[in-house]
Amino acid sequence: MKKIIISILTVCGAATASAEVWYVPGWKRTTETNGLAYTSCTNVFKGKVCTFWGWDGNRSWSISAANADAAAKRLATEIAATNTAFRSELVIVGHSLGGRIVARTLADLSRKGVKVGQGILLAPAIPMNDPDVAQIGGGCVHPAIVVVNPKDSVLKYCYDVVGGEGGPALGRNGSPVALVNVVEYAVPKTITDETKIDAAWGRSETVKRVCNHLAAFYFTELQRILDGRPSKSAQVRVPQGRPNLEWKVIDAGVWWGVLDTCGGWKLERNIVTGHCRIISPERKRAAWGQEAPMRTSFNKIREQLSGQETP
Repeated sequence: MKKIIISILTVCGAATASAEVWYVPGWKRTTETNGLAYTSCTNVFKGKVCTFWGWDGNRSWSISAANADAAAKRLATEIAATNTAFRSELVIVGHSLGGRIVARTLADLSRKGVKVGQGILLAPAIPMNDPDVAQIGGGCVHPAIVVVNPKDSVLKYCYDVVGGEGGPALGRNGSPVALVNVVEYAVPKTITDETKIDAAWGRSETVKRVCNHLAAFYFTELQRILDGRPSKSAQVRVPQGRPNLEWKVIDAGVWWGVLDTCGGWKLERNIVTGHCRIISPERKRAAWGQEAPMRTSFNKIREQLSGQETP
């Protein structure tokens, strides 16, 4: 494990250590201490002592995912060995596979009866139905923050479709049910437009939309969340069933019966197969699968539209 500590100094020249932030990078970014992701983290947490918590994640996906799970155990052990005062102020932030590490670390700490100050998961690459997800909130004092993007290209087309982990990524649509001591936020569709990238490729909005899994976009929304002004135009989260490609539906009601409606959204059931689908106001299939999980997903949509869900 490689750790690099950077102290963010105040104008007086003294490091402010009221809290430490440990950043856990994602796949193929585990040595980029001067990269865009870590720079974005230090910009969000100005005035804090930021630690780059490196791990062995520059290998193939399958090996890196296994290494991430092993790294979570090491991180939990390292945190548990610190004193209570330090832990209560510690913030651990992870992106993508780094978010997976933070999720498993918080779950491990919860089982140990240990808590950090707060955990923050940005586009976590972990199945939304993984048993550890339900235990995230027990590993931190303040509510864990999960920032998701239903349009995340990597999670939507690579992880969900070919990831082979038994369920859609938590970083796409969050958990299908409310989690204790956890709040979920979704970025708006305009997040790539609202994030400035200094690199040459950052001048192309098309490229930015394709590369929208990058941590910098999630840090843009995290900054607003921490400032108490999360996006009012956040996307609706639709917990997934089976791997889904969004396409416009053409059925005119012959093969599908409507089970429920809300705000232009529809829950429909196929009269032959019995499986269900959720149709967006744009007439696109947002999710599909067995009836029970699709009803759960539709209830979450209803809660978001009615403003009863936090945020």
